[in-house]
Amino acid sequence: MSTQDNRLIPVAGLDRGLDRPLSDVMQNKPYGVSATDPATVKDYLFVVLKRKWLILSLVLVVTSLVAIQSFRSPSIYEGQSTIRIQEKRPSILATDKLIINGQNDPNFWGTQLKLLQNPALARQVVLTLDLQHNPSFFGNQSRAGLFDSLRRVFSKPKENTSAPAPAGLSVATETENTIKKLTPEEIEKLEAYEDAIIAGETIEAIPNTNLVNISYRHSDPELAQKIANTLAEVFKNYNLAIATEGSTKAEDVLAKEIAKLQTQIQMDQESQWNFAKNHNLALTAPGGASLDAQRLATLSGQLLQAENERKELQAQLEAARKEKDPFSVPDVNASARVDKLRDRISQLQEQRAALLVTYTPEWPAVKKLDMQIKNLEAELQKAPQEIITSIQRKYEAAVSKEALLRKSYEEQKGTTTQQTRDQIDLLAMSQKLESNKQYLNTLLARQRELDISNGNGANEVSIETYSRLPKVPVGPARLRNVVVAFLLSLAAGVGLAFLLDFLDDTVKSVEDVDRYIHLPALALIPSGRDRRLPGTVAATPSGPPSTSTALAMITDARSPITESYRHLRTSLLLSSAGKPPKTILITSSQPAEGKTTTGINTAFMLAQTGAQVLMIDCDLRRPRLHAQFGLSNAKGLTTWLSGEKNLDGLIQTCEKEPNLKVLTSGPVPPNPAELIGSEEMRNFLTLLSERYAHIIIDSPPAISFTDASILSTMVDGVILVVHGGRSSRAVVRRAKQQLLDVGAHIFGVVLNNVKVESHDYYYSRYYSQYYEYDGESENEARGTA
Repeated sequence: MSTQDNRLIPVAGLDRGLDRPLSDVMQNKPYGVSATDPATVKDYLFVVLKRKWLILSLVLVVTSLVAIQSFRSPSIYEGQSTIRIQEKRPSILATDKLIINGQNDPNFWGTQLKLLQNPALARQVVLTLDLQHNPSFFGNQSRAGLFDSLRRVFSKPKENTSAPAPAGLSVATETENTIKKLTPEEIEKLEAYEDAIIAGETIEAIPNTNLVNISYRHSDPELAQKIANTLAEVFKNYNLAIATEGSTKAEDVLAKEIAKLQTQIQMDQESQWNFAKNHNLALTAPGGASLDAQRLATLSGQLLQAENERKELQAQLEAARKEKDPFSVPDVNASARVDKLRDRISQLQEQRAALLVTYTPEWPAVKKLDMQIKNLEAELQKAPQEIITSIQRKYEAAVSKEALLRKSYEEQKGTTTQQTRDQIDLLAMSQKLESNKQYLNTLLARQRELDISNGNGANEVSIETYSRLPKVPVGPARLRNVVVAFLLSLAAGVGLAFLLDFLDDTVKSVEDVDRYIHLPALALIPSGRDRRLPGTVAATPSGPPSTSTALAMITDARSPITESYRHLRTSLLLSSAGKPPKTILITSSQPAEGKTTTGINTAFMLAQTGAQVLMIDCDLRRPRLHAQFGLSNAKGLTTWLSGEKNLDGLIQTCEKEPNLKVLTSGPVPPNPAELIGSEEMRNFLTLLSERYAHIIIDSPPAISFTDASILSTMVDGVILVVHGGRSSRAVVRRAKQQLLDVGAHIFGVVLNNVKVESHDYYYSRYYSQYYEYDGESENEARGTA
């Protein structure tokens, strides 16, 4: 480039007081979305579109499976019968060994509804209908094909020509006898049928009525009808048997229980009298505590109060002793005497200050005031100790008082203990006797009620409606299942997409740099279609490398990648106040992030401004700079650090840009860190800074080796290269912290090899359309000429 571009070089002699680093200028307006900006609908839509194939696949698979399963399932029919449960006036109430009259049972309805799902009732239904020998009960409709299910859905249901259901079903009288004769093995075989009936039945109480619907669902409509009706018949007979079971035994149980209680009451009365006589106790209801007990309670309260007072005084005394400043003791601050002394001293000091306005400190009145202030201050210094001594005396008096009260309490306690035990035993005997008397009165009252209500054995359950033969299936809800599966799978897919996006810990955009790394984003380098991995070299068929991949990316001056590096050059030149930085370190958190590529293109862009630029390969462990430029690495940085001082013989020139000089690493040494950290390296950089406007230094990754941390203390600033979509946030933050710990100045982050997605699409489209339009206009102008 023959014409030198000096637009980005600070002009000498001008006032640069307004110059500020780019990080300061852009502090309130970072490149991209701020960390405090709320997420927009566009951001959420981008996450969904980014993983749209995952969401669509999940929705398609789940919805298809649910649809296939729904149409393979057989149609379900429901038989429904209605019974009435009329709660009669309860005549008996069962207790442990006694049946007595009582009030209405609040758990009546819950008990009846639960009994309808009793396995014993289901077993009677199985035996009544002989379901264990009916192959259609479990059936094989669950294995019907998809086309059969579709045919059942769209075909018209067949009319049933069977006779209508009878008004009632005669449950076999020998069912109970059959159940009693079953062996444990036969009962175990019936459990599967019982569970199936319980699972298929639905018990629903009709609100504000005494009616209960018994529904049963089955793939066979005739079985659904029969089982619903048989459940009603079986429950009706079961309830009648329960209602008449206890009435025949009630009177005998009551008579035995009453006689037993009367004998027990007589024995308890005699035992109570003898106990009171032997222990000199009054056989009266204990209306109040004895005198000894009252005295013990009074001493207990006084002892507790004395103990609390002693603890409070002890805490005050210990706190006062621990305080270094006696005036910070709460009792000292609360002392009226201390407040008066302080007020008096303040008044005298104000008078002294007023006199000093006119007179000297030697004036008699001033001296008199000084003497008064001194005496008052001495008295003020003695006051805290006197207050603490007063607390000490109060504490000692409280300890003595507590000891005397404790001694009196222990003496009184021994006197009243035995008497209290005797009274407790007598009270327990009295309570037991009173309880038995009340129970006896209750039994006598219930016996009279039982005599009146005996013989009332009406059934509480009646069948109001028998089930009709169902003709229209009630399930399964195929369309609803498919719609629900679609919505749930869609929600799960979207949730999974957001979860995967949340778990993605990589830095993908400039927003992530600002939000998580908290460093300025100097530039965003988009990824090219034919771009190789950073640091690779194109090889010719003959073997040696030819065109450098790093420089090949900016050969097109109008490409978005080239423009990104120009943006990086601008950000870098404005990153320091007063003048552009001279020595710049290029590093990354881990290998293969593109630091060498970024360093080469940055140096190339700086050289295009006309400035003398030197790039140094300080990666003494894995040098690659010589391969990128196609230069010899026989001599280089290690040669200088080892003692050879021929600088002109070590520095090589880039063929494409004469202003760009290259210092390769030289032979790989066995001790790279020692050479990099030597004083000779620091002096060498100082010498080079006098000859070149900018020095770009390529170093190893900051996390893997200490070379970058050492070099960061010798340069003006550091550029941290981050591979977009691959570098972990935690690793980048660790590299940043490692550099900051040694006092490095980090200019910012270069986000390299970023895939420009839909929300960044304008970034590449803008430059490509702009330069295409510019090129077409130029060609048209030439053609016209």
